[in-house]
Amino acid sequence: MSVWLTIPSKRPPEEAEKVLKLWRERGYRIALYCDPNGDDVRAKSEKAHHITVTETYPGYANAVNTLIRKAIDRVADAEWFIAAGDDVEPDPNKSAEEIARECNDYFYSLNSGNREMIADYWTTFGVMQPTGDRWGDHGDGKGAYIDRVCGSAWIGREFARRMYQGKGPLWPEYWHMFVDEELQEVAKKYGVLWQRPDLTQIHRHWGRGPDDDPNRIQAQTKMPPFLVKANEGFASARKLFNERKAAGFPGSEPIA
Repeated sequence: MSVWLTIPSKRPPEEAEKVLKLWRERGYRIALYCDPNGDDVRAKSEKAHHITVTETYPGYANAVNTLIRKAIDRVADAEWFIAAGDDVEPDPNKSAEEIARECNDYFYSLNSGNREMIADYWTTFGVMQPTGDRWGDHGDGKGAYIDRVCGSAWIGREFARRMYQGKGPLWPEYWHMFVDEELQEVAKKYGVLWQRPDLTQIHRHWGRGPDDDPNRIQAQTKMPPFLVKANEGFASARKLFNERKAAGFPGSEPIA
């Protein structure tokens, strides 16, 4: 069994490596999508990671779908994929294999009661989101940011392979914003969302304050330049999400 961190990264390799090293140390394999930006980036990426795609960035959803598809096609034992970012850290207390086996057991038990599913659905047809990082929880009853989205989700192989009529686990029309919110809503719709407060994947978001005051929002000027385009599309992404939610997320149906 192998577990894959499947992420796009716009950061210089030496900067992204600080986070990616943490994932490798916990037993994760890395699939990285980065813009074609010269031989230096290509060489460093291909040396450090198991799968590297260096093509023009197609947006977050399409990039992650591509990486997961390549891992499934190339690696027979690839079972779980984490759709996060290069500013997210792995849970420090459990290995990739430990968490994957817990997910397999949980979703086998959850899905085996549905006799319409074939057997190989059972262990990896699901989405698991660690919610131990309580950033944004102001004690007002609304919870933390990560309660409302699947922002660093574990996506099972069969969920990835079958959802959206076999097109991948993320709706490709989103560039960046709201892709994680639709993932949560769709997993809930099909009854296969598992939120785990006992696992913590810290999100070192650019707007996050220091560890002693993580809920403080930093100045907008600290936003990385590569996120500016994503934020500019916020209104249109929200409109798309609201329309799709009202319609029941058309096209999300799994293939047999």
